[in-house]
Amino acid sequence: MKFNPFPWLCLLALLALSFWVRTHLIENSELGFFCMDGGQTFSCKARWLFTLFIEYKAPSWLVLFLGVLAALTRSGLLGFLAGALGMIGLIVYAKDYAAVGFLLGVMTLARAQFDEYRHEHRSSQ
Repeated sequence: MKFNPFPWLCLLALLALSFWVRTHLIENSELGFFCMDGGQTFSCKARWLFTLFIEYKAPSWLVLFLGVLAALTRSGLLGFLAGALGMIGLIVYAKDYAAVGFLLGVMTLARAQFDEYRHEHRSSQ
């Protein structure tokens, strides 16, 4: 089996998407003034949702929980989810516990891929 780059490419795509959300939805002052004046577009609703999540630190706690769960179960899928949500949390200002969950998730994802690789090469010898 070769190295599977798909989860890592997805994480890079989420990184780009998170930067876009931060610069175009959260930090955009023109959009903020438009939404304060009663604008009810999709952008205003998305901006409101992101700021609500940031205010209550909901993604940080979820990422920390997923990161710890991924490390305990050594699940690559949970590691990917913790890494993805942690990256989004780090970029859009919800970084309190998201950093720990992100690191646990990414390390678990790398470990799961290495374990799969090692298992296949041991069985073939």
